[in-house]
Amino acid sequence: MNVDIITSLFFIVLAALAAPIISKMVPKKALPEVVVLLFLGVLIGPHALSIASESASIELIAELGLGFLFLLAGYEIDIKEFKARGGVVASFTWVFSLILAFGVTYLIFELPPLGMEGAAIAIVMTSTAIGTMFPLLKERGVLETPIGKSVMTHGAVGEIGPILAMAVLLSVRSEWLSLLIVILFIVVTIIIGLVPTRARRAGGVVLRFLHMGAESTAQTTVRGTVVLLVGLITLATVLELDIVLGAFAAGFIVRQALPQGRQELEKKLDGLAYGFFIPVFFITSGMHIDIAAALEEPIIWVVFLILFILVRGIPVFLGTFAHTFRHELNLTMGDRVVTALYSSTALPIIVAVTSIAEDAGAMTNEISSSIVLAGGASVLILPLIAAAIPISQAEKKRHPAGGQVALGVDDDGTVRDAKDPAAPKDVLPAAHNVAWDEDDLELDPSEI
Repeated sequence: MNVDIITSLFFIVLAALAAPIISKMVPKKALPEVVVLLFLGVLIGPHALSIASESASIELIAELGLGFLFLLAGYEIDIKEFKARGGVVASFTWVFSLILAFGVTYLIFELPPLGMEGAAIAIVMTSTAIGTMFPLLKERGVLETPIGKSVMTHGAVGEIGPILAMAVLLSVRSEWLSLLIVILFIVVTIIIGLVPTRARRAGGVVLRFLHMGAESTAQTTVRGTVVLLVGLITLATVLELDIVLGAFAAGFIVRQALPQGRQELEKKLDGLAYGFFIPVFFITSGMHIDIAAALEEPIIWVVFLILFILVRGIPVFLGTFAHTFRHELNLTMGDRVVTALYSSTALPIIVAVTSIAEDAGAMTNEISSSIVLAGGASVLILPLIAAAIPISQAEKKRHPAGGQVALGVDDDGTVRDAKDPAAPKDVLPAAHNVAWDEDDLELDPSEI
């Protein structure tokens, strides 16, 4: 075995182990783990300590990490959410962001929007780092509030939209031919996605076999998911599409097979993906960053950070008014600003897009490094600003951060918060994990 390869892999997995420890040392999840992974990649890479290098073997692992990242993103997609008014508003908001991004690319950077570099710059300005923001929103107790729901909806579209745009605009083919192939790919994906549904309704033998072997050493559901992932990545590669589209489609298909989710499979996929493959992807991406070159001209990444807010944040801010037009969400002005700030964060899509553009020779390492640095700054700075903005007191009362909910019951059977009897608990947020046992319930005998 090549000594350089195994030594590099050792330092990469060592960095992967150190990242969550360092992230946990900072209170309130203010330092996202993905930022630490990128920084450690810079540290061990050729532009700093130079104790790790990327080989073909490590590059393959990193590519699979990218695949798992977007497989899990596709798995989280709920079609029903996109059919709802919030999903429609979020979709139109993203399209407006993309048009705005094309204009900015042409007017500020003087690049043709449909050229590979121009398209890459436009796409990164429309993405949302929803996977990075999810644990932060949960930690701050806003995930199940209207703010959290709005951010999650815009974030989901902020992942799907850029992925489809990447497949069409960053392809080596003409845009129209790429669009046609993407449409055909989506049709094939939907057809494949319907197969498990039909089989499940008919009590399919294959699905029963997969479930029977799920908890054995065969791990059939995990292996089946990996086969689907690699198979669709292969199909995307043969069609000269980006592997991100194939990975995302694989996650979508798995979700159609398991519309209610499957906790055992999710835990295993998370362990496989986040335990090894995804950290390797982010660390090797960090190894490509020339931090010295990016810091020589800090104005570049500062401009990109501002553009993330202008191109992505402002349309989302305006979109919240359309979403609340029929009183579906009750948001104050501060809530709208917070929603826009969270939605302006961007990093995973940025890393993927800049890697593609740089590998194709359409973007210099200096520009790529500056954009990734701006993405890292967005997931660090914007959530801190959002945390400093007061959200509506009604939401804080209805959705306290973390903790358990103490309940009481009125004579008419209405469930109320024992600490605030005036507030009815018509709907109990899932994030509060209310367990119906005597340790979790505080019942006043006078209220029963």
